[in-house]
Amino acid sequence: MKSLHPFEPFVPKNSTKLIIGTIPPPRFCKNQNNILFDDVYFYYGSQDNYFWPILGDIFNVKFDYNNSENAILQRKKLLENLKIGVTDIVESCIHESGSAIDKDLKDIELKDLGSLLQKHPEINLLIYTSSFVKSQINKLFGTYHSINPNNKREQILKIGEKVYKVKILYSPSPSALRGMGKNGAEKRKTQYEQFFKG
Repeated sequence: MKSLHPFEPFVPKNSTKLIIGTIPPPRFCKNQNNILFDDVYFYYGSQDNYFWPILGDIFNVKFDYNNSENAILQRKKLLENLKIGVTDIVESCIHESGSAIDKDLKDIELKDLGSLLQKHPEINLLIYTSSFVKSQINKLFGTYHSINPNNKREQILKIGEKVYKVKILYSPSPSALRGMGKNGAEKRKTQYEQFFKG
C-alpha cells in the first residue's frame, strides 16, 4: 500500500532557509491513529528522531514530546522565530517492509518543490536531511549540485535563474549515528548549531 505524505509544507513568512527531508515513517502516512503516544504529528515528529531534541538543546527550548496540538505549535513557533521553512521531497511512495529508511523507499512520486520555491523567493539556503534528498532533487530538476567557487565547503544548486546555497545535515534518524563513529551525537549537534545559528 502506498504511503501518502501527511503534511503540507510549513513555510513561515519571510523564511530564508528551507529544510527538506524525505517522508515521515509509515505510521504517520497511513492513519493518524497509528502514531505513538510520544510521537508529534509534524515533521520529524517520530519519537525516535533526534531533530527536535537537538534544536531544543541548541536554542534552549523545552518541547513537549506527545501527540498534542501544543507540541506542534511549539515547533512551528521556533521555525517562525528562526525564519525557517520545512517540507519533504517525497509526495508518495511504498515503504518497503514498513521501513522508514531512505534506501527502502520505492515507487517514489516527488513533491512540486519548484512551485514552493517560486512562492517564497526570499529562501536562499536549502538544508537537506540526507544525501538521498540531494539525489531526488537532482532527478526532480534534471540538474546537479556544484561546489561554491567562493567557499569550497559549500554546495550550490541553480534552479532556473536562482542560485541556492545547499547544506546537508547529518541525518536526525536513529540509524544515522551507527555510521558516525565515536562522538557521533556530539558531531551532529555541532553541525546543526553551525547550520541553524550561522
